[in-house]
Amino acid sequence: MRIFLLSILCLTLAGCASKPKEAITSVEIKEVKARSMQTEDFKRITEYLTGPEHQGKRVIIRTDPDARDGFYFTLVLDTKLRKLPRGTLIIGEFHTPNSLDPETHTFALPNKLPKTKQVFVGLTGENWAYDESAVPAAWRFTIQGPNGEVMAVDESYLWRL
Repeated sequence: MRIFLLSILCLTLAGCASKPKEAITSVEIKEVKARSMQTEDFKRITEYLTGPEHQGKRVIIRTDPDARDGFYFTLVLDTKLRKLPRGTLIIGEFHTPNSLDPETHTFALPNKLPKTKQVFVGLTGENWAYDESAVPAAWRFTIQGPNGEVMAVDESYLWRL
C-alpha cells in the first residue's frame, strides 16, 4: 500500500513541477490552396453507414454549415491547429465575381481540433452561388487570437493592388 501511495505522490509532484505550455502568439500561413469542391469530395464511407458528415482529421469551416458545395481555401499553417488558443478566429475577406466590395466572413475554430496543420475554409450556400469555374478575384485571411491580437495575415497578389 505504501508503494502505491508513494507512486501517486510522485506522479502528483511531477505534474505540479512540469512547466505549462507557452501560449502561441503568432503563426504563419505557409500556403493557401484554392479550389471548387462538391459534396462528393467530402463524403466518406462512415457517412453512408451512419448518416452525419464525418470530417475525420480535417477541420472544415463553412459560411453555411449545411451546404457543402462551394469554393474552398485550404490554409496550411506552420503549427498544428490544436496548439492555437481556444477562441481563435479566422477572418476571410473575398472579392467575389459579382461584387466590387469585399465580403467579410468570420469563422470560429471548433473547440476540439485534430492534429493537423490544415483548415478548409469554405464559401458555401448563398455565399457562393456560382458555377464550378468561378473563382474569387482576390482574398485575404487573418488569424486572430481570442483577445483580438492578429496572429497571422496572408493575402493574394491581387488583394495588394
